[in-house]
Amino acid sequence: MDILIWIFIAVIFVILELMTGTFFLIWFGVGSIVAAALNYLGYDIYVQFAAFAIVSLILILSTRKFADRITPEPSKKTSAERLIGKHGKIIRKLEDKNYIIKVSGEEWSAYSDEEIDVEDTVEIIGIDSIKLVIKKID
Repeated sequence: MDILIWIFIAVIFVILELMTGTFFLIWFGVGSIVAAALNYLGYDIYVQFAAFAIVSLILILSTRKFADRITPEPSKKTSAERLIGKHGKIIRKLEDKNYIIKVSGEEWSAYSDEEIDVEDTVEIIGIDSIKLVIKKID
């Protein structure tokens, strides 16, 4: 296998890593560079593939915990999650403990295990699928 093919493969992995930001594909790029160096030194194709696989695997396994630690968790909450703990007002009662509430200037579907009257103030205590879970504030 030609050295330019290994270099091309390395460049592809680096570009894919830059596009995904997973801290995973970069190690295949490093493995490709090692294989390219072995190609330059005249080693057999089997040695090149073995070095590519072994170097990539060792780097992935040795840096996985580090990558998990430095990769930030997504901090954005869904629009409904940001409402948990806020107060709203019942604007319409539907059937069977289902309501339309107004909270933060928006109307939301909600339900409660207790009966609540129109104009009562409620607190959002959770989310179930696409509905807010509410409780009456005494």
